[in-house]
Amino acid sequence: MGAYRLLASVTVEHAYFAENNCKMLEFIAAEFCAAKLRNAGLLVKSSQSGVAIYFDEEKIDILRLHAEDNLTLAFKVFSKDSNFFRYTSPEAPPDDAVLFFSNRQITRDAAGKQMLHPDASVTAAAWMKLSADPLPEILERKDYFVKPLFILQLSITAGAQGLCSDKLDAEARRFYIRFATGQTFWKYYILGDLSKRNVYIADLDSAIQFENLGNIQLPGNREAIQLRSSKAIPLCEQPSQRLQLKESTSTGDRILIKRLPNARVDQVHGEVLGGAMENVSEIYIN
Repeated sequence: MGAYRLLASVTVEHAYFAENNCKMLEFIAAEFCAAKLRNAGLLVKSSQSGVAIYFDEEKIDILRLHAEDNLTLAFKVFSKDSNFFRYTSPEAPPDDAVLFFSNRQITRDAAGKQMLHPDASVTAAAWMKLSADPLPEILERKDYFVKPLFILQLSITAGAQGLCSDKLDAEARRFYIRFATGQTFWKYYILGDLSKRNVYIADLDSAIQFENLGNIQLPGNREAIQLRSSKAIPLCEQPSQRLQLKESTSTGDRILIKRLPNARVDQVHGEVLGGAMENVSEIYIN
């Protein structure tokens, strides 16, 4: 057995996470793909944010023979985080579609990275109908009940610019998928004694303003003041917003809560704002 070298890798980036490294992904080779990997002498190593495929230098000729016969690999990618599409843009695909990426279409970003989608980040254009080729060959019956996040297809070609070429450097073998984070309007419900006071939200970074939407009666005969951000705020695993609840009085403003809790991904729901359906994060303060 010779030394193993990188044939191709795919890294998934996500703006929701620190340093943009996507977390909790699971890469599973399609059923037909497992045999191809063995026959071509390939080794697969996956992580929670990507997958890498290696070849044995001493068996490169065997790999090239398979590549000349249209060697295509496919992976089904799942997330161990059930909230993935709550903080991801685009949101979950329709029931009859799944996100699909292939190295047959590559776009270089400003930093020269090889992206598997034409835009700066993934858009709804990446949705593919479940009935469209090559998905029926990749998906098993169970995948129609619990769909993958996306399908990854890698074409291993034997040409001068193909992945089997000795001329390719390491960067030419690295591919990327980049997800943007979702955005929500943050709506605070100020309850209890605080609802009877002249309160407002101040951003210590002066980046976000909050509108007072007036009082509302919540279930259980609870009265609350509604304070909503004037714009949608990107969701983040570790939010950096520094928001305070303050009260305006005749003798000046004073701080009631030094640090308000930030929005969580499990608090998001749809709400019509300005005639359009928007994502809203609800946060309750007693």
